Amino acid sequence: MSFFTELKRRNVIRVGIAYVVVTWLIMQFSDVVLNNIAAPGWVFQVIMLILAIGFPLVLVFAWAFEMTPEGVKRESEIDRSQSVTQQTGQKLNFTIIGLLVVALGYFVWESRFASKQESEPFSQGAIVQTTESGNEKGNPTPGDGTHTLASADNSIAVLPFANRSDEKEDLFFTDGIHDDLLTQLAKINDLKVISRTSVMKYRDTEKTIPEIATELGVTAILEGGIQRAGKRIRINAQLIDVVTDEHLWAETFDREMTMENIFDIQTEITRQIVTAVKGELSETEQQSMGTVPTSNLVAYEAFLHARAATNRADYSKAKYIEAQPWAEKAVQLDPEFAEAWAILAEIHGQAIWQGYDITPERHSAAREALKKATQLDPGSPSIKAAQADHLYRLENNYPAALLMFREAHAGAPGDARILLNMAFTMRRNGLWQETIEALEKSMQLDPDSVFTATQMIDTLIWMNEWERVEDLLSKWIIKYPDSRDLKGQQVWVKLYHHGDLDSARELFDLLQPWGGYVYKYAAISLLNYERNFEELLLFIDTPEFSERVQLGADVELSKGITYYLMGNEEQARKHLQLQINYSQAQAPTGTFVDAYQLMMQATCWSYLGESDKALEISARAVKMLPVEIDYIFGPEIENNHTLILAMAGKRDEALKRLADSVDNVMGLTRWQLYLDPAWDFFRDDERFNELVKPLNLEKTGR
Repeated sequence: MSFFTELKRRNVIRVGIAYVVVTWLIMQFSDVVLNNIAAPGWVFQVIMLILAIGFPLVLVFAWAFEMTPEGVKRESEIDRSQSVTQQTGQKLNFTIIGLLVVALGYFVWESRFASKQESEPFSQGAIVQTTESGNEKGNPTPGDGTHTLASADNSIAVLPFANRSDEKEDLFFTDGIHDDLLTQLAKINDLKVISRTSVMKYRDTEKTIPEIATELGVTAILEGGIQRAGKRIRINAQLIDVVTDEHLWAETFDREMTMENIFDIQTEITRQIVTAVKGELSETEQQSMGTVPTSNLVAYEAFLHARAATNRADYSKAKYIEAQPWAEKAVQLDPEFAEAWAILAEIHGQAIWQGYDITPERHSAAREALKKATQLDPGSPSIKAAQADHLYRLENNYPAALLMFREAHAGAPGDARILLNMAFTMRRNGLWQETIEALEKSMQLDPDSVFTATQMIDTLIWMNEWERVEDLLSKWIIKYPDSRDLKGQQVWVKLYHHGDLDSARELFDLLQPWGGYVYKYAAISLLNYERNFEELLLFIDTPEFSERVQLGADVELSKGITYYLMGNEEQARKHLQLQINYSQAQAPTGTFVDAYQLMMQATCWSYLGESDKALEISARAVKMLPVEIDYIFGPEIENNHTLILAMAGKRDEALKRLADSVDNVMGLTRWQLYLDPAWDFFRDDERFNELVKPLNLEKTGR
């Protein structure tokens, strides 16, 4: 008997055919499901690998074993006269036919109905005149006639331009022009432009255009490259409709390198994109384009260096210190360069906000830089954003800042960064739901911004919207698996919402220490609730604790309270007095920091047993920064005032305030009050115990 005949007799061929058909159906089903849940690409690759490995294993199994009425047996143990392979083969034939019918049905549905559903909404796309001037042989061209964008979804991603210069240092220049183009496009109404943060990861990517478009949720992609050679610049760009995989427009610009030529090219590219994706530019949009910010090329390059530094993802003083000399060089070379003055104002503002230079000279420099920028170009969205940022950070005038951010957003509706800063300002104004909506819009434009994701979680935590927090965290931990902040926020959820110290400890032990506020407060809360005071003292002395201290030396306050809770009165008094001395020595800033310094003093006096002095200073802090002025730090100061009232023996008033705030927006949760040893003095009062008793306490067995 031939080998092939034996394969047929043992149904190996039929099993192989059935496996191939089933594999195809599984892959189609997986592709649909994984795309809908936005699963990472590697998940589908793992499924393919498993199915591929399974194929030879199934064939070997079919050869070596046989299905019998008594079950699976080795083929060598079965009498040929008793074999039922023929009956099994008939069953496999019917199974294969059934599977092929299912596969055919799916194929017909996908090729006719699914494609029809996808194409129907896109039937009214804009008609684009193709442009061939300047095209060189070898560049993709749109051909003759007209092209219609297949999608009515006005969305585009501009991939990082390739740096085709010999000098690697020219990369900053290439990225600068890319950034300018995104800034131009962000000014266009009804155009979704994916932000810089989310497209930069596709530099040197091996992913295809359709894959990138799917991940970013866009229907058009622009790609290109830039080459500087001597006094000339060459920019090539091509616009691709990802629905049809057609080139809507392609052109190469080869010109003398002047500022006018660079911005003329950017304007032409913007015009072609807008025409292809959403139709003609409005008169206002045309007026906003093509403005040359400076005629000095060296000043422009210095500005690009400064912007490249501030654009880095990390939030640190180092990048602003690096950016400052470049911004100063830009305005020295061209004192009429408004955008350079604006970025210099941002740098000075961050020095003050982050606390590494709060001198009067720095405040004066910030005001002067902003004044110059505003005088030179008062209508620019980026200048308005700089004004809003100054009102927010240096003046804490949140209503005025929000009005200015709204104006900036109106001028650049596609700018994710303006939307994000506007959300922060809404939050300070107590506009919680509007904050969530603005953050959601920012994430649509910047889907890879894990920082925006963590700010969304922060906001929902402050709102005590814990179900939404847990739902988003479960999704975003998968989407952003390397995010330390999201992992730290998981610890917060276990502590503040579930009171689950064991789970919180397991998650915390997996974290690598870093200087972010999420890690800092996860560590402080966990160690405090565990009453692990010795380890808490060690943590307070680490760089992770002190790196993000912006409001003064709260190191001493934290040590003083910890020693107090340990019963070490001598050490507690020492550190509390050091905090008082520091806070009293601080010059007024005219910002929320002044109220915060007062509250730290009041807290110290409270732990020192000076109740009257503590209450007087605490009341001043509350009056200086009421909730209506600052919906973030105002409630924090109110919560601290409640603790001081309770420590002073004014329990009825403290209980009333707690009842009004617990589990509400910016209020403490029941688990925080239940676990925090700072409230132990109050646990002899059953009214307090009943008020702070967690709703799920019985389930925890505590």
